[in-house]
Amino acid sequence: MDLELTGSDRLNTDQKPYVRFDVERKWKPDRVKVLFIAESPPRDEEQRYFYNPYVGEKRTNLRKEVLKFLNLGTLEEFKDKGYFLVDAIKCRLDKSKKIKTPLRITSISKICAEQFLCREIEELKPHTIFVLGNTAKKALQRFSEFKELKEHKVTKDYDENLSGYHVILCVFPGGQTRKYRNEIEHAFAKIQHQ
Repeated sequence: MDLELTGSDRLNTDQKPYVRFDVERKWKPDRVKVLFIAESPPRDEEQRYFYNPYVGEKRTNLRKEVLKFLNLGTLEEFKDKGYFLVDAIKCRLDKSKKIKTPLRITSISKICAEQFLCREIEELKPHTIFVLGNTAKKALQRFSEFKELKEHKVTKDYDENLSGYHVILCVFPGGQTRKYRNEIEHAFAKIQHQ
C-alpha cells in the first residue's frame, strides 16, 4: 500500500501480523463456512492479534472473546469448524488517540475494502459473513451487493441473505461494548444453529 500518510500517527502500515503469523497457510480452513470480518489488527503490535498463538489468555482480546461466544477453546477448533477471520483494514489503527479520524484513514478503509476484502470474499466463498463491529460493516457496505447494510446498525438484530451470502451483524465484542452482551450472544448463537 503506497499512500502518503502525513499527519496521521494513528496508522501503522509497517507491521503486517497477517504475514508474520503466516495466517493463510496455518489457519485458513479448506472450506470457509463462516468468514468473520473484524476492523483492523490491534494497535499494540502482536500482543492481542487474533492469530498470535502466544497471546496470554489473561488479557482481553478479540480471540478470547470470539472463542468464548462460540464455546470453543483453541484456534485449532476455530479452524476445524470452518471459521476464518480477516481484518477489513489491513494496517494497524490506533483508536486510543482522541483526535478526529483523518480523511486518509477513511481512504485506506476504502482501498482495503475494494482491493483486498472484496477479493477475499470472492475467493473464500463463505456461506456466512459475520461482521464484527461498525468499521467492518462500513467496509463491507462499500460493495453494491451489500449496500443495504448502510440502513442497519450493528447494535440491532440483523441476519439476512445478501447476494448469496448469509450476513450477520454483531457488535464488536469486548472493551466498551460489554453493555451489548445480550446482543452479541444472540448474534453468535445464530452461527451455532447452522
